[in-house]
Amino acid sequence: MNYYFCDACKYCFPADTQPDRCPDCGAVMYKEKPAVRPATENEKTELLRIRAEDND
Repeated sequence: MNYYFCDACKYCFPADTQPDRCPDCGAVMYKEKPAVRPATENEKTELLRIRAEDND
């Protein structure tokens, strides 16, 4: 499973393949670049930390 990040709405999410648009806000482009990109390790770590807190 890979993680992706939307620069338009700051949504981080898992997916098998990189989508062409954000599944949350629907953005395709942001500041003349694709809105969705692979998440950095920090973004992925933050998402997993938040999910772990939600499960507590």
